[in-house]
Amino acid sequence: MSTDVVPISASPTLATLCTAGVLSAADIHLATMVCRLCHESEESVRLALALTSRELRHGSVFLNPRTIRETILTQLDDPALRGLMDEQTAAAIEQVEQMTWPDPDHWMLTLQRSPAIADRRSASNARPARLDSDRLYLERYWLDEQTVATRLAHLAHEKTSITDEQCRQVLDEVQETIQRPHFQLDEFQVDAVRAAATHNVSVLSGGPGTGKTTMVCIILAVLASADPHLGRIALSAPSGKAASRLRDAVTSTSHALGLRPLPTASQATTVHSLLGWQGPGSGFRYDKLNQLPYDVIVVDEASMLSVSLMARLLDAIGARTRLILVGDPDQLVSVEAGSVLADIVASHGELGKADDGGEDSGLASEVLPVSKLTHNHRSGGAIAALAEAVQYEEHGKSLDDAVDEALEILTTSPDQISFIDADPAETPLSSLPELQETIISTAQAVRQQATTGADDDALACADGHRLLCAHRLGPYGVASWSAQMVETLSLTLPGLGQGQWVVGETTMVTHNMRQFEVNNGDCGVIVQTSPVPTVALPGKGNSSRRLPCSLLSTMFPLQAMTVHKSQGSQFDDVTVVLPPPDSALLTRELFYTAITRARRHLTVMGTRESIRRAIGQPTQRNSGLKRQWQRMRQGGISSSDA
Repeated sequence: MSTDVVPISASPTLATLCTAGVLSAADIHLATMVCRLCHESEESVRLALALTSRELRHGSVFLNPRTIRETILTQLDDPALRGLMDEQTAAAIEQVEQMTWPDPDHWMLTLQRSPAIADRRSASNARPARLDSDRLYLERYWLDEQTVATRLAHLAHEKTSITDEQCRQVLDEVQETIQRPHFQLDEFQVDAVRAAATHNVSVLSGGPGTGKTTMVCIILAVLASADPHLGRIALSAPSGKAASRLRDAVTSTSHALGLRPLPTASQATTVHSLLGWQGPGSGFRYDKLNQLPYDVIVVDEASMLSVSLMARLLDAIGARTRLILVGDPDQLVSVEAGSVLADIVASHGELGKADDGGEDSGLASEVLPVSKLTHNHRSGGAIAALAEAVQYEEHGKSLDDAVDEALEILTTSPDQISFIDADPAETPLSSLPELQETIISTAQAVRQQATTGADDDALACADGHRLLCAHRLGPYGVASWSAQMVETLSLTLPGLGQGQWVVGETTMVTHNMRQFEVNNGDCGVIVQTSPVPTVALPGKGNSSRRLPCSLLSTMFPLQAMTVHKSQGSQFDDVTVVLPPPDSALLTRELFYTAITRARRHLTVMGTRESIRRAIGQPTQRNSGLKRQWQRMRQGGISSSDA
């Protein structure tokens, strides 16, 4: 399972953890370098630093030394990965399970005394790592978390020049111009407009189809009407694919509503491009000393923002710039460390909120406004009901009731949902004729349109069905199910999936190629052209464009894909392959994200035990934002820290 070469400098404990796949060689090199530079000889400190680096790779901002052993042992006991282990890895995992770990109390004392580790109140960048209570950070990530917490708190305090009364008046005027019969905002939508218009930072949350894009267009129209001198508006998202979708959605929705053109930037960009990424070692063009030249910045798919990228964005936003964060906090979080949007939505009441019976902290007299849209305008019925059942805590239900409700929906909604109650590892595609037929008919429709050069229709057909997996490898993963799909298609559509770029092949790009305006995650179709086939890719608006296959060296045939890769996209028909209940990847956010990729029909393959686990297990990430906001309320962090 582990492909890393164990560093020569690794101690027996670190070597075992590396062989078992717990640590990477990079984790060990980092910890060794820090200890050497700081003249730290304690092996338990090197272990803690290596594990902190490992936690970052797993999405957590800090290490909790008191709980890390249990966390690691739980993750190693993942049945979805057992078939991928060689004998050496399996033996190393057994050693880890029997390994003697440092006593937590003694370990904490050792970390407190280490010359490599600062305490919470030390000056910034005094040492490479920092211990904040029982949380060990690498210094960069502690500072990033401080930046996010303090900047959001101060932005929440700042109100704009637009009053509530002015907002209501302008909103009424904008609604009168909307060219859609019987269009009327409900009270939640009106509150969302008011929050964004009267605050320098606001959050607009909601699932797919709840009207987030429509609300963004109306908010921007209200801002433009209320302020005739409103300057540039930037549209952005963490990924290029999401940015392109935002641009197209805002353009088409504004046109459909009859709203006047807005002074937006020439095109939507990634957050990295917005900030002027200059490459490794050079940082960003825009920062706290050279702030972004926009009056309004809209960031879509904000659930994908890491804590570091959010910190850089907040640093680069001036006092007169509005920031509107848009996203679904119930979806999968950033691949990198942090879960900023989910933390904001869960903890926004901490900002500026006075202790019970006490005075306001003075840091933020207003709560950071979070508006949640709940009505699904796009896909109702069983799919929306299943997504709602998964979010049971928001509706005051118990886990048992939520599982019963979800299973009821899964088993009694054949028009919209199919449930294959089986272990996917023991249920080959060859034993599922209905799924085979869906895969074959989708591929045939794509090839038919691609052969005639109907690019737009071919791309639409390619989005007709998608099979999603939690894992990349193993019997539950993308590689296994893609191979089975290729085998199924080989009898009727030979050549697909073989990397030969045959007409009708669905493809995915895996890296941004800015020179071609191609984004990581873009899906295309090989279409018939002369003298050689080309790939049709989504273009601006609803149009497609063609590029030679030879230019896209990072393109590969697409059959199944991970749920992570599907984020930001929707398909008419979705099949979800759930891993076993003990899989570390099987979480509520993954299941919810997979469900909400489907527009018309959803097939869920997995056991009832996996369904229960998927609903009951939220993503576990170590984040200290809520603690920081609580300290602000108690006066533990002053405004000068911002």
